[in-house]
This record gives sequence, structure tokens and C-alpha cells, in this order.
Amino acid sequence: MAADPSTPPRGGLRFGQISELTVIVPLKAGADGAPRLRAMLAGGTFTGADAVGTVHDMRFVILDNDTKLLFATAYDGDWDSYITDFATKIPDAMDNLFSVVEGWPGIHSPTVKDFIARYQIAATGWYVAYPKETVASIRAAVKVRDALNVLFSAASTGL
Repeated sequence: MAADPSTPPRGGLRFGQISELTVIVPLKAGADGAPRLRAMLAGGTFTGADAVGTVHDMRFVILDNDTKLLFATAYDGDWDSYITDFATKIPDAMDNLFSVVEGWPGIHSPTVKDFIARYQIAATGWYVAYPKETVASIRAAVKVRDALNVLFSAASTGL
């Protein structure tokens, strides 16, 4: 599938309902940068992303001898709404996580979107299996599937 050439206002590719965001940002030096980020990410749970409700995936990769962070995500909708959702739904988590980034202005700063855009790199290529399916539609489909499995299971056991 070829990429839709339209781009969100701040960059990144978009297929149907799904957009991508990739940034490479400088990390703070020493213990306040990569080591602290590794400790924060060690748990591997991102319940905050579930609260946002539009996140398909997120990746955090520490690069260049612990000096940079590559953050990549796929999400429903447009760029501005996505950033606003994080700022309104999980602002403390955002500021905690990105406090390891050199120059992070804070999620409530009027310059935060410009900060993110400055480090954003649009993907050269990108694949989306289901470009018309949002996180909400996928969750609804899983609920229907699970309900049908319960019914089929009950029918097969004669309950």
C-alpha cells in the first residue's frame, strides 16, 4: 500500500485514520538522561497511553551513546489533537517521562508543540495494516469477538 501524500500540519505521514510521529531529541547528560529514562521505562506499562485512547503503538530507543532518544508512535487522527490529548489527559506522566530531554519546555508550555515539531522527522516509508481502523473501532471489534466466543463456547458445551 502506498502512503497517502497528505501530511499533518506539523509533519509525519498519514494513512487513512492513522498518523505517525517520529522525533529524535537530545537527552540530558549524566544520570538525568538515559539512565533515568531506562529506569522509568523498565516497568513496560503505559496505562497513560490507554487513557489517551488514540495510541496504536509507541517506541522509545536510546541512541548515540546515550545522547539521543528516538520516540516513534502511531495514532488516530491529526497531530495537534494528539499532542493536546496528552497535555490534557496525562500531563504529569508526559512531563515526568520527557523531563530527561534537554530543553523540554513542559507539556503545558505554549511552545511545546513547536519544540516537538523542531525535532520531528517524517517517516520515509511506513506501513499500516488497517488504515481505516481506529483504536476505538479495534477495541469494539475485540469486545464483539470475545462475546461471540462466549456464546459459541456455551453452545458447544450445551449450556
